[in-house]
Amino acid sequence: VIQPRQTRSMTAKKNRERRDSVRLQTAHQACSPKSHVSRGMGSKVAVADDAIDSIDSPAPQVMTILGKRVTMIDPVRKVFVIDLLSPEVCDQIRMMADNHTREIHKSGSNAEIWRTLYTYTKMDLPVVEVKNMVKKYTENILYDVKKIVGEIFGGPMRKEAMKLRPRSWKEPHLLLYQRLDDRPQHTGIEMHYDGCDITWQAMLTRLDEYEGGGTYFRCLRKNIKLRQGQVLVHPGELYHKGLDITYGIRCLLVCFTDGMNPKILDDSKAQEDSSEYESNVFVA
Repeated sequence: VIQPRQTRSMTAKKNRERRDSVRLQTAHQACSPKSHVSRGMGSKVAVADDAIDSIDSPAPQVMTILGKRVTMIDPVRKVFVIDLLSPEVCDQIRMMADNHTREIHKSGSNAEIWRTLYTYTKMDLPVVEVKNMVKKYTENILYDVKKIVGEIFGGPMRKEAMKLRPRSWKEPHLLLYQRLDDRPQHTGIEMHYDGCDITWQAMLTRLDEYEGGGTYFRCLRKNIKLRQGQVLVHPGELYHKGLDITYGIRCLLVCFTDGMNPKILDDSKAQEDSSEYESNVFVA
């Protein structure tokens, strides 16, 4: 039976409203200071309710994987966000980095602190140089990310994901963007790809600590902005850039890892990109 146009329109509207009302069936548990994924299996799916996205983009799936909330931004390219760290852990990591900086300055040492580790970044700090940070935090974070990456890819990739390892002594590293009157400025990073197997970045600052910013992916035509404690995971071959912040401080914990080939390449083209797409903001 063919419905009248008005009836079909009303039905479609009700269906959209029904989809928009979907919520997670299980309460999201806050991460403990020592982030650690549970070993339980299974996932539950919902629709992200607070994403700002283009009208023609499908609603992202929100899943509970190994006890953590995971927002799947692109299931084909395997770009997703994990709600992993508590605000307390994020603040503690930043405090440890600040204490490390003060101790170096106080000692009168000429040792480099925040510096250029890679071609495009200007303010990096390897966590191995910060006392106790690896053992206390980043080892656990890397383990958690590997477990969830394995669940996302599934099958034999679960085992392969556990082989992911930091690609060099520089990893993980802290990455600082800042635009303040009394400090050296580093506001963004131009378009590039990381060249590793899997990249992850954990947001250590709150959204209200800076203006602008975000990670723009050319193939997705989206600017992804993370809340404090969220971890963005993506294949290292995807072209992306750190959009300029216009004020404040944006600090991340970044890790380039190798050991599991995701077999995902970037099919986007520079000539098809546009700065207009950078305003297509997604907040998980």
